[in-house]
Amino acid sequence: GARARVAVALGRPLRPNARRATLKPPPIDLEGGAPTACAEIDYERDVVAANVGARALGEALARLREPLVVRGGAKAWRASGRWTLETLVREYGDWRCDVRVIASPETNDGREFVYCEESHEAVREGKFAAPSATATMDFATAAAKVLRFHGDGAYVQSKISEKMTLECVGGVSDAFGAFGEESQERRLWLALAGSVSPMHFDASTSTLVQVGEGTKRMLLYQPFALSAIDLYPNWHPLRRRGRRFAPKALVREAIIAPGDALIFPPRWAHYTESCGDRVSASVTQRFKHSRGMKYSDDIAGKFQRWANNRDRPNALARLVSSGLVESDVGTVLPRNARTGEVMPIDSSGWERSTNVEWRTAAIECATMIKEHIAEGDLIGIYSRGSVANGTARKNISDVDLIVITRQRGLDEDFVRDDLQQRWLPRHAHMVKKCDVRFEYVASEAEIATSASVDTFVIATQSVTIFGSPLPTSLPSSARIPKPRILESVQDDVDAAIRHGSERSLTWALKRLIRASYEKYALPVDGVEYTRDLYHCVRLALLHANIDVTSELTTALVLCVHSPRKVCGDVLWRALTEALCRRLVAALSCI
Repeated sequence: GARARVAVALGRPLRPNARRATLKPPPIDLEGGAPTACAEIDYERDVVAANVGARALGEALARLREPLVVRGGAKAWRASGRWTLETLVREYGDWRCDVRVIASPETNDGREFVYCEESHEAVREGKFAAPSATATMDFATAAAKVLRFHGDGAYVQSKISEKMTLECVGGVSDAFGAFGEESQERRLWLALAGSVSPMHFDASTSTLVQVGEGTKRMLLYQPFALSAIDLYPNWHPLRRRGRRFAPKALVREAIIAPGDALIFPPRWAHYTESCGDRVSASVTQRFKHSRGMKYSDDIAGKFQRWANNRDRPNALARLVSSGLVESDVGTVLPRNARTGEVMPIDSSGWERSTNVEWRTAAIECATMIKEHIAEGDLIGIYSRGSVANGTARKNISDVDLIVITRQRGLDEDFVRDDLQQRWLPRHAHMVKKCDVRFEYVASEAEIATSASVDTFVIATQSVTIFGSPLPTSLPSSARIPKPRILESVQDDVDAAIRHGSERSLTWALKRLIRASYEKYALPVDGVEYTRDLYHCVRLALLHANIDVTSELTTALVLCVHSPRKVCGDVLWRALTEALCRRLVAALSCI
C-alpha cells in the first residue's frame, strides 16, 4: 500500500508485477458455438437525440427480458473518465473496502475469483475449503494486492462510499429507478486484467457500468440454460455457481468499455472477464425482482408475461394459449418418407362452396392481368396457397398468383397499379392485397428445367386458372422440396439490418424462421412440408440440434404483430437486430 501511495505521489504510473501477473483470461471452450453480441443502443443517438426522457427509457428498460448494452450510457458519470487506478489511490487511498482474495492461487495462475458463502455452516466448521475469502483493508493496500506487489492477487468487490457515489450519477442511471427497490447498493469491482469471475447467476436485475479504464467481457446464458451449466445444489456454499459452459445453447457476449452500461434481468448466468492493459474497473447496482408485476392487456403486455418463461420447452404452446399466435391457420403438406415427394394440395378445396368468394376474387384478378398480356404469349396463370386449397381467411389471407408468360418487358408495376385501382376496391372487405409473381420463359417446354420458375410451388400448392395445367402435368420430381432460403439468408439479414426499417427486419425474421425449418426439419425423412411460420417454428424446434426455442418463438411473435408493437418504440430495433444475428449464428452451428 505504501509503495502504491509513493508511486502516485511522485506521478508515476502503477504497473502490475510483471513476474507474477498474467494479463489475459484463461482460454475457454464454448460448445454452443461462437457468441453473438447482446442487443445494444447508443445513448446519444437513440436516447438523447431521439428525445427519449428518463421516464420513457425507464419504462422500456423495466420491460427488458434480455441483456442490453447502452453505449455511452454513463459518460455523464464523473467516474467514467476519472477513475483510473492512480486517481482512486490518490483520492480514495484511505477508503476501507472489501477485497476477495484467493485461497488457492495456483488454480488458473490466481486468475479465478470464485465467490463463496463464508457464513455457510460447512465453511465455518472447516468441512468445506472455501476457494476465496473476503478481507477488509484500505484501498491503497488493495490496489497493491490487485497489482500483485505482494500477496497472491485480489479483486476489489466493495460498496462504494457516499462521496464516490456522487461521481456515479447521470445518463442512463437516471432511469434505473424504474427497476424498483434496490437490493444491492453501488459496488466497485476492480481487478487485474486477466482476472475471471466464473459462471454464476444473480436473483436480481443487474446493472454494470465500466469506469476509468479497462473493459469487461461478459458471456451470458438465458435462464433455461441454468439446467445445463451444472449448478451446485442450493444447499452448497457455492450455490448459484456453475461448473461448465452450457452445451447446445446460444451464448451472448457483451464487451463493456468505460462509459458503457450493461443491464440484464435476473437468473441470466454470466461469466465475466476483466480485460485491458492493466486493470478493469466497474460499478454495479442491483434491484429486487418484482414477482407481482402487473401486465397490460395489449400485445406488449401479453408478450412480456409470456417472455418471463419463453425459454422453457412449452414456449410455443403457451404462445398459442396466450392468444399471441394461432396454430390452425397455415398449411402443412405430407411428404413421402421414401421418395421425399410432397403430396400436392387437395384441389377440391378450390371448388368448395365455402371458397366461392375467394375463388371469384382470384379469377377476376387473373382476368385483369390477362388483359395486359399479348394473345398467344400467356402460358398460364395459377392460384397458389390458401385460396387454392380453400383455407383462405377473411382479412388475413392474400390472393397469391403466379403468371408465366413469353412476353418479356411486361410493365409489372403498371399491372399492379391497375389491380390496386380496379380490383382491390371490389374485394377490400376480405383481402388486403394481391401478391403476383411474374415468370418469363421462351416456351412451355423449358419450364421443367428453368431455374427461375418455381416448379415446386406450382406442382404442390397451386391450381390452374388460365392456360396450361402445369400443376398436374409437371414430373413428380418437381414435388421434391429443396432449400430455397438457407444459402442466402445471411446476406439477406445483413441487407435488412443495413436498411434498418421495421418492414425489412420483419422480412428478415420471416426468412430466418423458414431457413431454420430448412436447416433442421427439411432434411429429416418424412417431415411435413410447410412455409407457414408457425409450423416452420414447430417443426424446427422438434429437430434442432441446438436450443433456439426462445429465439424462434420470439421471432414468430414479432412477425405476427410487428417488432415495434411488441418491443416498444425505444428498443424495438436493437432487440430485433440482435435476434436476427443470433438466429444467423444458430444456423451456422453444426
